[in-house]
Amino acid sequence: MLNVRGAALVAIAAAVALLASGCSSAGEPAGGGSTAIDQVKVASIDVEGTIPLLIGEEQGIFKKHGIQVTSTMSPAFDGTLASVMNGQADVGFAASPPMIRAMMKGAPITAVAQTAIISGEEQQAAVVAKDPSLKSPKDLVGKRVAVASLNDLASIGIRVAVAKDGGNPDDVQFVELPGPQRLPALTGGKVDAAIFIGAPAVSALKIDGVHLVFQYTEALPAGSPLDMYFSKVDFATGNADLLKGFRAAMTEACEYANANPDLVREHIRKLLTDVPEQAGVVDQLELTKYRTDINPKALMELQDALVQYGGLEKTVPADRFFSFENGK
Repeated sequence: MLNVRGAALVAIAAAVALLASGCSSAGEPAGGGSTAIDQVKVASIDVEGTIPLLIGEEQGIFKKHGIQVTSTMSPAFDGTLASVMNGQADVGFAASPPMIRAMMKGAPITAVAQTAIISGEEQQAAVVAKDPSLKSPKDLVGKRVAVASLNDLASIGIRVAVAKDGGNPDDVQFVELPGPQRLPALTGGKVDAAIFIGAPAVSALKIDGVHLVFQYTEALPAGSPLDMYFSKVDFATGNADLLKGFRAAMTEACEYANANPDLVREHIRKLLTDVPEQAGVVDQLELTKYRTDINPKALMELQDALVQYGGLEKTVPADRFFSFENGK
């Protein structure tokens, strides 16, 4: 029977043998000199803008940069913001307008990565109508236009476009309707025009008599941030190197996505599983060109439009919105 000292020596020897055999703790790959894997919890949303994140995970791009991403899904920005603020997630996904509004109201968050911009050349950010007399933005004056939200990017883009075309955007009657209700409302004559983005735009334009009036993004500042990842300010400050690696991985993932359109379309089809008529037109979509380079000047111009047409009380300084610079 072993005495206590002997038992301890056996235990130590066993532990050494285990280490020598190549076993390692989670996040520390075995094999000489490998660095630990940093864990990043991401609160995401099931939208096209998050596809680079998914591709980066699938293709091992984040692991290549020493990062293990764990994603959880939220239905909208309110969910990702709550997850980041209560510590359930390190990083969250957002479109830029709601993120700007949250920051303006005092939310201690900042952008840590970008994956898409408004190019002004999008082909499926469509304002469509059945009335053949509606041919330009100013023709929407006095008309009912179905939108997802009264102050979302599409509504603001329509207001800016109407003003640039010589009309008064205050005289456009916006009607909030969920996506599935917009097309029946348009074809049934309950609204005069409606906004459709991506696959729903392709599907809507296939209906007899429905035509494109204009693309709402044409009126917005080219280069404005669109799809963002954000964190709490103190997390960004205390984890600068980690987030630099996250951005590097995201840049590589965006480049991979742009170079592999069939893979992107495959992910879009998964997003549209419950809408087969839209999944069927995915091959006809103009895909997002994912971009990680930022344009602070365009950000401020976008915020000027939000102030004038979207109810934003004041702008957020660019160096407060972005926690990083291009290439850093």
